[in-house]
Amino acid sequence: MKFVRLAALLLTCSSFSFAVNKDLIQMQREIEARMEAMQSGLNSKLDTLAGTLSAMQNDTRRTAEQVATLQDSVANSVAKSLTPVAGMGGRVDAVGDEVRSLKDSLAELNTRLERMDAKLTDMKNQIQIIQSPPAAPPAGDASAMAPPGSSPQGSLPTGSIPTGSGPQSGLLPSQPPAGAAVPPAGMSAEASYTAAMRDMQTGKMDLAYTEFQQFLSYYPNTELAAKAQYYLGEIDYKRGDYNNAIKGFDGVLERYPENPKTADAHLMKAQALLKSNQRGRAVQEFRILVTNYPRTENARQALQQLRTLGVSAGTATTRR
Repeated sequence: MKFVRLAALLLTCSSFSFAVNKDLIQMQREIEARMEAMQSGLNSKLDTLAGTLSAMQNDTRRTAEQVATLQDSVANSVAKSLTPVAGMGGRVDAVGDEVRSLKDSLAELNTRLERMDAKLTDMKNQIQIIQSPPAAPPAGDASAMAPPGSSPQGSLPTGSIPTGSGPQSGLLPSQPPAGAAVPPAGMSAEASYTAAMRDMQTGKMDLAYTEFQQFLSYYPNTELAAKAQYYLGEIDYKRGDYNNAIKGFDGVLERYPENPKTADAHLMKAQALLKSNQRGRAVQEFRILVTNYPRTENARQALQQLRTLGVSAGTATTRR
C-alpha cells in the first residue's frame, strides 16, 4: 500500500516537473527571440549611424578641400593686389628720400643766402662810408689846425692819401647806419649773424639771444635785422616766456612789416597768445594771416587752429 502511494507521489512530482520544464523552455525561447530582435534592431541602427558618420566625414573632407582651395585663391589674389602696393611703397620711400634731400638742399641754400645777405650788408656799410665822408674841419688856418709834423691841405707830401671822399675812404673805420651803435673793430654783419645762427642751432640759446641783440644794436637797418628780431621772439617762445615772445614778434611786425619773416611772425605771435590764454587776440592774428597770406603753409596752419578753436576764418581788415 505504501509502495502504491509512493509511486503515485512520484508520478505526480514527475508530471509537475515536466510541466515546469516545459514552461521554462518556452520562456527561454521567447527571451532569445526578443534578444535577437533587439540585436537586429541595434545592428540596423548602428549601420544607419555608421553611414551617417561616413557621409559627414565625406562632407567635412570636401569642405576642408574647398576651404583650402579658397584660401589659396584668396592668398594669390591678395599677393597680386599687394604687388603694386609694394612697388608704390618703394616709390613713396624714394620720393621721401628725395624730399629730405631737397629739404637739406633748401636749408643749405637758405644758409648761403643769409650769408650773402650779410655780405651785402657789409658792402652797403662800406658804400655808406664812401658816400658820407667825415665833416670838414672848421674854417681857419689849416696849418694852425694841423698837428705838428703834418702838412696843410693842398701841400701834402708826395704819396700821402687824403681823408676826404674817394676810393681810399673805404680805409676809414666802419660807420654804422643811422641810429645804430658803433660795432667793435673788425666786427662784420656777416660774422655776427652767422655766429648767432650757429649758436642757436646748436642749442646755445642764451648766447644766441645775446648775439642777436648785439646784431640789432649794430645793424638795425639791414636785410637780416628782421630775421634777427624774429629769432629773438622764437627763443623766448621756446623758453616758455610767451609775453616776451609776443613782444619779439611784434618787433618784427612793427619795425619790419614787409619781409620774408612777416607771415611766420604772425603765426608764432598767435601761438604765443594762445599759450598765454589770450584767445581773442590769437584768433585775430590767425585771421590776419589767412586774409593777407592765403594759399601758404602758414595760412593752412592758421585755418587748422581756427577749426580747432571752433571759430570761422572770418575776414580780417586790419593788416599789421
